[in-house]
Amino acid sequence: MKRNKDKRVKGRFVTMILGKYVFFSIVLVILLFVLLFAAVWNAGKYQNVPHIKELAEEFGKAKQSEYQNIDVERLLGENGYVQILDQKKQVLYSNSEKHRDESYTDYELSYVSDYNNFSIVTIEKYKNEDGSTDRMVTTVIYTEQGEEVKNALYVVDENLNILYSSEHQDKDKLTKREYELLTRNATSKYTLSKCNFKDAEGNKRILLAYCPKSVGNDLKKMKQAFLALIVEFFAVYILLLLLFSLWISVRVKKPLRLLNQAMKDLSSGNRGTILDYKGPKEFVEICDNFNEMSKALNIAEQQNQRLQEEKQKMIADISHDLKTPITVIKGYAGAICDGLATPEEQRKYLETIYQRSGELTELINEFHEYAKIDHPDNTFHFERIDLCEFTREYFAEKYNEFDIGGYELEIEIPENKIIVNLDQKKFKRVYDNITGNFLKYNLPGRTFFCTITIEDKEIKIILADDGNGIPFEIKDAVFEPFVVGEKARNQNGSGLGLPLAKKIVEGHNGSIELSKLPRQDRGTEFVIKLPYEMH
Repeated sequence: MKRNKDKRVKGRFVTMILGKYVFFSIVLVILLFVLLFAAVWNAGKYQNVPHIKELAEEFGKAKQSEYQNIDVERLLGENGYVQILDQKKQVLYSNSEKHRDESYTDYELSYVSDYNNFSIVTIEKYKNEDGSTDRMVTTVIYTEQGEEVKNALYVVDENLNILYSSEHQDKDKLTKREYELLTRNATSKYTLSKCNFKDAEGNKRILLAYCPKSVGNDLKKMKQAFLALIVEFFAVYILLLLLFSLWISVRVKKPLRLLNQAMKDLSSGNRGTILDYKGPKEFVEICDNFNEMSKALNIAEQQNQRLQEEKQKMIADISHDLKTPITVIKGYAGAICDGLATPEEQRKYLETIYQRSGELTELINEFHEYAKIDHPDNTFHFERIDLCEFTREYFAEKYNEFDIGGYELEIEIPENKIIVNLDQKKFKRVYDNITGNFLKYNLPGRTFFCTITIEDKEIKIILADDGNGIPFEIKDAVFEPFVVGEKARNQNGSGLGLPLAKKIVEGHNGSIELSKLPRQDRGTEFVIKLPYEMH
């Protein structure tokens, strides 16, 4: 059953929920990164990111007469412009008419950073005591990998005289244009980068790229891109949440639907409904518990039906057991009343009537005791007593009865005390019923044995005899009501003594059984086991 259950169990529901939640979270994180990448990519499209290398390659493939066909603003941004310099640093071409007739010196070009580098320019002003102002210009250039390429420092006065320089030690003064080129990336609306390339004819050329700074517009468009990102994320989040909720609903509704239908079948009287469900462990256990409940109800109904049949049988048996002595009493009493018996016969009839009435009283008492033992008002009055002393006293009182009847009695009881919780009156009835059966169904000369031992934290009481034993055909049913052999019934046995003894022993949290393999020198052997607590 456990193996079949293991095959039906597909993990715990909490684990499955947690797993799906983790999967759901991972999908959301991946989605967020994808959408973020898309947003950054879209935002990048709006930014005026200069693609100077690509622009230089296009100019390198084109002839000078074809320069004007190149879309410079597509790669540099709106209003971006270039200057193509020859080997003499003269402008060969510019898409800006304003900057076509210009030229540069080597000093001026040295202040322009390469396209694949990133420059940071800072300007600090200091006032002197005479009221003049000096400026300190710091230029730090990094590669795309973040490595520092150049760190230059210039200190100039108001006339651009060089007070200190970390490079170009041979220069004493900066021209206005040199200063503008040095500080352009910090002060101008355009960033300036240069790129060396060769044209289609193999001539060395220099490309100066002027890229407009349009931060405000770029930020606005980036905000639009990220707003779209948020909207898309929440839309997909809600969709995934609905799918997650739908999955949970399907997983929960299936077992609930099965249970609901099974309960309807159960309420309509179908006790044999068995649920076969495969899924989370919690729902499998619920279905299994329902199956156990359904089986228990089915068994209870069968037991109730059996009890009803036993009740009818009990009534029939009681009627039979009461009918025999009553018939005898009625017949003999009628003979006496009608004057059909002689004085000697009358005395004999009266003795028989007295004997039969005593048997009838005993039957009624046994019926009463057996019926009372299961009554809710029937309680056990336990006392902590010495079982060995209780048993000695009982058989001491019974000794004369055994002796007069011609029976032997062998008692083997420990000398030390064995303290148990016992209802003395009820447990005495156990001894009475078993010894009574021995005296009733065995011929004189037989021996009754009583042994008390402690084994495996249990008290074992063995009540046995060396008689003929219980008939084989009723050995398995001796503790059922009204089960007696034909010979016993002819001797007015009610068949309630052993069932009553069993109920009393079980009321003491013990057990009683008929040994199917008694010792060779014994015919009948009852084994009573009681719980034993060490003191």
